[in-house]
Amino acid sequence: MRINRNGSAGALLLAAHACALAQSLPQTEAAPPQQVLVSASADTRTGSTTSAIVVGRDELTRQGDASLADVLKRQPGITLESGPGKPATIRMRGMGGEHVAILLNGLPAPAGFSLESLSPDLIERIEIRRTATAETSGQAMAGTINVILKRTGGGANGTEIKPGLSVTDGDAAPQLLAQHSARSGALSYGANVTLRRNRNPISAITFEEGSNPPLLRRTDWTDRQVEDVLELAPRLAWQRDALDNVSLQGYLRRRRIDNVKSEDETTRAGSATAFPRAGQRYAARAARAYAELALTRRLEGGARLALKLAGFHVTRDADFDYRGMDLQDTLLETRRVASGPSEREGVFNGSWRRPLWGNHTLAAGWEAGRKRRDEYRREQRRDPAGTLLLESDEDYRATVTRTAFFVQDEWDITPAWSAYAGLRREDLRTTGQGNAAAAVDVDAGAWSPIFQTLYRAPSAEGAAQDGLRLAVSRTYKAPNIVQLMPRRYAVDNNNNPTNPDQLGNPRLRPELALGIDLAWERSMGKDDMIALTAFHKRIRDITLTRVALDDGVWTASPDNAGNATVRGLEFEGKTRRGQLGARVNLARNWSRIDSLAGPGNRIAGQPAWSGNLGLDTTLERARLDLGGSFTLRGRAAYRAGAWVFNEEGSTRQLDLYAVWRRDATSRLRLSASDLLRRDTRDSSFFDGSSPLLRTTLYRPATTWRLTWEQTL
Repeated sequence: MRINRNGSAGALLLAAHACALAQSLPQTEAAPPQQVLVSASADTRTGSTTSAIVVGRDELTRQGDASLADVLKRQPGITLESGPGKPATIRMRGMGGEHVAILLNGLPAPAGFSLESLSPDLIERIEIRRTATAETSGQAMAGTINVILKRTGGGANGTEIKPGLSVTDGDAAPQLLAQHSARSGALSYGANVTLRRNRNPISAITFEEGSNPPLLRRTDWTDRQVEDVLELAPRLAWQRDALDNVSLQGYLRRRRIDNVKSEDETTRAGSATAFPRAGQRYAARAARAYAELALTRRLEGGARLALKLAGFHVTRDADFDYRGMDLQDTLLETRRVASGPSEREGVFNGSWRRPLWGNHTLAAGWEAGRKRRDEYRREQRRDPAGTLLLESDEDYRATVTRTAFFVQDEWDITPAWSAYAGLRREDLRTTGQGNAAAAVDVDAGAWSPIFQTLYRAPSAEGAAQDGLRLAVSRTYKAPNIVQLMPRRYAVDNNNNPTNPDQLGNPRLRPELALGIDLAWERSMGKDDMIALTAFHKRIRDITLTRVALDDGVWTASPDNAGNATVRGLEFEGKTRRGQLGARVNLARNWSRIDSLAGPGNRIAGQPAWSGNLGLDTTLERARLDLGGSFTLRGRAAYRAGAWVFNEEGSTRQLDLYAVWRRDATSRLRLSASDLLRRDTRDSSFFDGSSPLLRTTLYRPATTWRLTWEQTL
């Protein structure tokens, strides 16, 4: 099913008309044209038509965070869905999953790459865009987060080491970071190495209440998670002259995971599950790798040609053992599962950029990629005597080919008024087959016209300057491989409407959105600014999770559910007065899915409100830097379908840090995350013929980190 939109013809005519108009204008002296590529300079946001929030090295390392997810949760309009035992999901404007375009060095990161778990020490900067650009991705319905890995620059040789220790709920975990950079003539090189152990003890209680028949059940469970991580990020750059630059960059992450989980069930009304008590062990070996070869060449007339060849590889081999027991701890059944996905992807892209007509910058480019995913699952079930009850051997293979091209024009109409117009076309084809699933052959693609404009009110030097932004964009979200493949992922115990099996849907169509953003910004020098943004999006073919009873087994599958509307307000401000700095952001989101009756007919997982307050100060006499942040996220209540209502409880987190600067080359850092230890609650309610409410209460733990930072 291929999507072609006739509306793109109008955008092409508009672009052609703009170019013809520009050629007829007299050539006047103008300010240099704005560039889509952003840097971490202080005036990037106020001066660029396609504004980006740039999170630089200072903010990345300020609080001593262990992962990129901890940094992102403090940024305007971003929330993190990361309950205990869950993989972190990054949301912008309350929209998560693949509504957010996650890029690594400007290229779409493959599913499962888990950028949110990257160490901040490996990152040069983060670029956050609320509106898509034609150059980056058309699949940026909620926005774009571009993570730029550390690059080799022209600085002096240097080495830094950071040994440290983290403690969570009494469990200690060591960590070590070493980084080195050097330069020899035209060649510069460097490498970062991280070794660390993560501990994540989870303690939770799940309650189930039902009627017809009556049910009252409580399950206490614990999960002791241990993760060992090795990260290596080498980089190499060669600049022969001022015209050519060649760079080679890589990233390798090896993980070893060992989880031990136990469940103890108490049923006071109704029937017990098949395994009232259970013990589980999950062990996995995972690897993620990225390599990039880039060439930049400057041409005559200020033109620039950029080429990039990149490859991704993601793999995981896991062993799962399950022991189901009765209330007397008598073994009833054992299950052993060996499984693992493997993804390999190659991407080649290029762009050409040149100033034209004095106040225009024209850019065009392409992108082509191919991804291959293989997954296997081998399961055996045996009774206590060792008799084989079930044996299965499943596998599937899928391929995704992606092509895209774009053209864009950045125009400084006057010194105070600039505009951006871009057009991008993306096409994806997903094919797959397996021995336990039907074949899949799906085409998806869309035209993405984008327009942005900025007006900066003239002001005297040193005075506050106001800016008004308007952006209109068309974006889309294509279904991923897992959503399309009709392969069942079964739960081990207690299958019900609130705990169903997962099944893909090969008939799933892409979502398409038309959005408008309006923003007011006031900058008051380098460190002071406030901004207010309003947005509205209309989404076609929104994806919901449908829960249904299939041959006596409850299954959940993604399905298109008509149209939806998303809108919201975002406020951001920051200031610095002497040694004291403050940052605040607030967001309010609304959404409505037309095909669902209220209440709760919202986008899945979208919190109604979120915010963050950060403070930091420097005590020069004591050589101390102190600070922290308070992050809050409101409850997210939404319907997964006509009969299932989900609610994710509100969260409040307090993180603090202190840095003692012994001298110019050594520092001692102490940080604490989630000091409030506030319980979180998730629930799911099935309002069918047999009503059922499932609620899980999580009890988080504070993590303390002590790190010595030494520059050699």
